[in-house]
Amino acid sequence: MIPSHPTLRCLLDDLLGSSDVVLRARAENFRFEERVSDERQVRYEAEHGPAGSSHGDWLESHKDYLEGLVYTALPETFLSVNTKAALPATVASELGEAQELIRVESLDYALGETKLGSLAELENVLAIYNNRRHDSNVTAGDAKALVQEVCRSLNQNPNAVRPRFAAFAQELLEDIDSPDWSLRLRDRLGLAHLPPTSAYGPHPVVLMRYTVKEVTAHARRVNANHPLVVPTVLDAEPYEIFHPSPREQNYGRTLNLSGAGDCDRLASEVLHLRIDYAPSHIWKVGAITARADTSPGRLARLRRDHLACLQLLSNRDDFGIL
Repeated sequence: MIPSHPTLRCLLDDLLGSSDVVLRARAENFRFEERVSDERQVRYEAEHGPAGSSHGDWLESHKDYLEGLVYTALPETFLSVNTKAALPATVASELGEAQELIRVESLDYALGETKLGSLAELENVLAIYNNRRHDSNVTAGDAKALVQEVCRSLNQNPNAVRPRFAAFAQELLEDIDSPDWSLRLRDRLGLAHLPPTSAYGPHPVVLMRYTVKEVTAHARRVNANHPLVVPTVLDAEPYEIFHPSPREQNYGRTLNLSGAGDCDRLASEVLHLRIDYAPSHIWKVGAITARADTSPGRLARLRRDHLACLQLLSNRDDFGIL
């Protein structure tokens, strides 16, 4: 995207020349983006262009845009204005609807507001709910009620209104089946925003699993034009771990934080309308026990290697060249 808004254009040019890797990455993402339609870009710039020339001014105006048009019951992300980013029709076909999507959700909010005080308690309750364990102190009815409470919290927490980033289960089965699945998915899916903390220790997470069919059914009920799309820079806050994918790719491609440099391990990423989670959607619970290394030098290398992979996979040597 090359903005026509003069203040935004100058701001991005300044950030592209910054020695700060994070600021430069956020500006690069905006300029690398190829899926935002002219109509959507014009509206974004006309109604939510930054009032000033600082990074903070841009973040503020972008936040206003997200809260008004994206973090809503029916985001413009899934309307005709975003057709350019829609996934191939085969994904929403009868065969495609059988595919399973996964998403890693943070449990810190849910554990803090439900009767479950720890991840260990939730693991025990889930085992009872799924008939894998019996506990004289927790009935099957109690377990069901507690699991439903966790789902209610996930459905109603302050971030629940946002469109949801997801990946395909089949593509990640090796990582999901691994004992350290939470760390492996943290890396594969670029979830650097879920670190352990000094105050709470390991970050509790839950792996949710549901079908494309469930997503498309909800999209039909709310009259969305597209149930799933490729994520763009206009669908979330500016974020250095995100990286736009070339138009030749049918999906987004997550930035692998492991630094493995394997172009075949860029997970396919999609964005879909939020759906209400049910107990049946809970696959696994776990914890992220180590912080991802996103220090400036390493982040710059990860993004450089990721861009090289995108160019290779798309046969686009010109992608990401400013």
